[in-house]
Amino acid sequence: MIALGVGVAHADPVGTTLDVVIPAKKVVGFRVEGPSKLRTRALAYLAHVREGDYVRDSDLPVIEQSLISSELFEKVSVRFEDTTDGVIVVATLDDKHSWVVAPTVYVLSGKRSIGVGYAENNFLGLNQKLLLYGQLGERDSLFFGTFLDQNVRGSKLTTRFDVYLYRRFVDEYANPADDPTSTEIVRTTESNYLGGGLLVGWNFAWWAIADFRLRGAYVYFRDPQAPDGTPLPAPSIDGWDITAQARLTLDARQHYFGVTWGPYLQLLLEQSIPGIDEYDYSDVLVRAYYSWRFWGEHQLELRTHLNAGRHLPMQEELTLGGVIDLRGYAVDQFRGDLRTMFRTEYSLPIGKWKFFAFRAIGFWDSGYIGYQFREPDGTRHYLPTQVDDAHWWRNDVGAGLRIYVKAIVLPLLGLDFAYGIEGRAPEIYFQVGLTDF
Repeated sequence: MIALGVGVAHADPVGTTLDVVIPAKKVVGFRVEGPSKLRTRALAYLAHVREGDYVRDSDLPVIEQSLISSELFEKVSVRFEDTTDGVIVVATLDDKHSWVVAPTVYVLSGKRSIGVGYAENNFLGLNQKLLLYGQLGERDSLFFGTFLDQNVRGSKLTTRFDVYLYRRFVDEYANPADDPTSTEIVRTTESNYLGGGLLVGWNFAWWAIADFRLRGAYVYFRDPQAPDGTPLPAPSIDGWDITAQARLTLDARQHYFGVTWGPYLQLLLEQSIPGIDEYDYSDVLVRAYYSWRFWGEHQLELRTHLNAGRHLPMQEELTLGGVIDLRGYAVDQFRGDLRTMFRTEYSLPIGKWKFFAFRAIGFWDSGYIGYQFREPDGTRHYLPTQVDDAHWWRNDVGAGLRIYVKAIVLPLLGLDFAYGIEGRAPEIYFQVGLTDF
């Protein structure tokens, strides 16, 4: 069902009535024209057409929309050029600005930090993604780097390399069952993570990708203490965190300058590697999105996900709270090993000025998290409220602003105002859009 939504037509058997009325022609090559750095071998992947496919003139709007949906181009025009063997797909492209270098500054007392990030969404004109970000702060210092090639040398192979290093102070909240308004912090720990990963995948179709990733890190904890400075036991033991991940992604969404429509489904399975990993855990993630586009630039999106983990260590424990899932509460305010979330969000245009587009959103977030499969051997030290069957269900409502720049690949700035219904308090989150890896 997903493939039929935006698929390119293929030839019907020779001699049918349809072939006589609308003849299909074989794709024998590709060419890029216009002020674009895109290389020819990346054009087929982005257009969702390959050599040997059969196309008709009625497929031109579909191919153009596929190229616009990549979010790399400001303008797109496609035509078929006849040859003796078939047709060449000729794309005239006007690139968006594909890279950005941006500083970050956080100035609240006790949480001050500075950083700088570099993101390139069309590295070497091959649709490769490169992201580098470094930050020094009083509570959070980190370095993150990743390189993604979605179609290695024009093939269906996908690879990704990443490194992730951080030192951060992690707060664990009391979250008493009888007081949903509580924001009391019980333990703060310096958590250190030195890790990286290697991913290899295969594009079965433009909307269906399966991949396998090896991920490894050394994790250690320092200075666990209560708010008054009293020393406390560390939340987890130090050790090697080595896992294997298998993932299937079905993504048939289309994009048009800030508006998205279509389905998304992902399944992720992760297992620590016996004899190497020191934590012995596993987890599963299922997430699904669906977006509708109507009235030109209006969008309605529903999101849900379900996570379950067995014997999760501190650094892999599931969390709830913050811009990713529950905007009406503090970042990672709730912890557990079973989590589900639901979000509904409506987005509409409110105006344009020069090359800026402004959109308003309204949203409702709902989330559940709890402890059902705790680690039994003492490698994870739980707080008094983190007992078996402890759980929390929270909701928020809110509104926000999005700013898009049509000529830049990484366009999104966001400001969200949310109100936690059970917590009876507001939260404000500012977002800068980066490449989604």
